[in-house]
Amino acid sequence: MQCHRKDLLISTPSLNRRHVLCLLTAAPVVFGLTSLSGCSRSTGVQGSFLQLWKSHAELDCKQWQRRMAAMADMGCRTLTLQWVGLVGGESPWMIPEPMLQTVFDLAREEGMQVQVGLPFDNAWWQALGAPPQEQAAFFAKSLEDARRYMSSSPWPNHPAFAGWYIPYELEQYHWDTAERQQRLAQWLGALADSARHSSGRAPSISTYYSVLQTDGSLLQLWRTLLDSTALRPVVQDGVGVAGWANLQAIEPLLLELRRRQVPFDVVVELFEQLPSEKNDGSDFKARSADYTRVRRQLEWAKTTGAEQVVAFALDPWALGDDPRARRLHQDWLRGHG
Repeated sequence: MQCHRKDLLISTPSLNRRHVLCLLTAAPVVFGLTSLSGCSRSTGVQGSFLQLWKSHAELDCKQWQRRMAAMADMGCRTLTLQWVGLVGGESPWMIPEPMLQTVFDLAREEGMQVQVGLPFDNAWWQALGAPPQEQAAFFAKSLEDARRYMSSSPWPNHPAFAGWYIPYELEQYHWDTAERQQRLAQWLGALADSARHSSGRAPSISTYYSVLQTDGSLLQLWRTLLDSTALRPVVQDGVGVAGWANLQAIEPLLLELRRRQVPFDVVVELFEQLPSEKNDGSDFKARSADYTRVRRQLEWAKTTGAEQVVAFALDPWALGDDPRARRLHQDWLRGHG
């Protein structure tokens, strides 16, 4: 296996919660972890997200090997790359293919598969609240760009490839009318068809319950989507931001997915949001959760009917060099020893 290194020139465009979480903890050091290649312990999770960012380019081959082995040791069988780059905005960037090749090759050595997040178009944030015509223009362009990327990508030919991930998170706040839901469904339906043609499987997309006041319904949104699209929902538990009450908020959606027998995953958030001076998401602060809370989340996740329990994210919140991450990792392994 040939490891590669190549510098990434990455800027920070308009931030959302996942962008900020990534920037706060980009490429932490994975500490003193070893595992037997191809073996994994039962820790309650079967997958994890991974966000590649600027400082990840500083890792050498041995550091990548330790990182991937640590995730495999935590039970990770599927690794979901949040995205392969950001397009649009002032400073677009794409992760170099040699770096992705390293991730794929090492994942395969550890018995893991890799789900690839499509390039994220920064115009998404404007499109969310845009008038119908502008929103339709975004959908058309992003669909064309996604199709172009999938058709030219080498990753479906890699033995560790596990399909595509659509990097736009869905909530009920911005999709509160039947008209908006239908436009979204038409776009996602076409995108899902292209992804299935490329990979032979339905693409995944994350969804969560927004605590912002709205007339929209997460359940109704997904009823509309499931009636006309082939998607694999990845339902975030939301505990890291909204607390335990959020489990009740997503339960109607989980019931609907089980009723329809739709394959889905659930995300267990391994961080906890900290108070900030602003309340608009631009000053998001977080730290690793304690294992007592995570254990409750994992116990809940086992009851949902999800095919996979996915961590957001083992790296950095349970595998970083921060003292709280160290403690979460140690307590977690001790609890599943």
